[in-house]
Amino acid sequence: MIGLMLFGALLSRPVEITADKLEVLDREHKAIYRGHAKAVRDSTTLTCDTLTVFYSEAREVQRIEADGNVEAVDGDRHAWGDHADFDNATGVLKVTGSPRAQSGERKVTGDEITFTTGVDRLDVTKPKTTDQQVMIDADHLVLDADKKVATWTGHVNAKKTTTTMRAPTLVARYDDKGTITRVEARGGVVVTDKDRWARGARADYDAAAGRLVVTGKPEAKQGASHITGRSVTFVSGSDVLEVEDARSVIDVKEKPK
Repeated sequence: MIGLMLFGALLSRPVEITADKLEVLDREHKAIYRGHAKAVRDSTTLTCDTLTVFYSEAREVQRIEADGNVEAVDGDRHAWGDHADFDNATGVLKVTGSPRAQSGERKVTGDEITFTTGVDRLDVTKPKTTDQQVMIDADHLVLDADKKVATWTGHVNAKKTTTTMRAPTLVARYDDKGTITRVEARGGVVVTDKDRWARGARADYDAAAGRLVVTGKPEAKQGASHITGRSVTFVSGSDVLEVEDARSVIDVKEKPK
């Protein structure tokens, strides 16, 4: 096992690197580590098959590229993929190539997964999330473990059993055990469940009570009834819509002679 002796004493942000083999291309200001390559910088550990280090004339590590069986670990955050780029100045690590990640109990896949050394946050492009039997797709996801908040933005589509909710923004809040307690949808929400649907400006889901409340000039439809009111509520395990200050229009079609 070969260690990083060339850069050790001169790094402004120390990175400890080991591997089976080392090739130094000093004119190109880079070093290539092959076989069980491992880089450690502060709280972040990066392992892979091949690690390419780019350094300055002062022999300070500027950037690291990882290829093959990439795994990154920082606290309770993990990311896996085929390729990774690490900026040593900012501590930002981007994982690509069929990447997947886990933060606590939350698992997600996407096009690109980003996290920063020492910051308990995951950024995911084109995320596909499975969380407590809820499948969520969107354009972007931010998992902020410090605030215990997950935020999906852009073409959000969330599905649990027969219920589907679409919105521009979806925010989930969870407790210390990682259990979702509340979900908020904003910016124009559409909820469908079997033959029922509702839409409005926003929706709030209370996980403990199993109640999804749509507000902001909501309207709903169930069977032949079209309903408006102050709020529309779906209740888990029930086929009934609860509408506050309801106004209904029932579509009665004449039977053909």
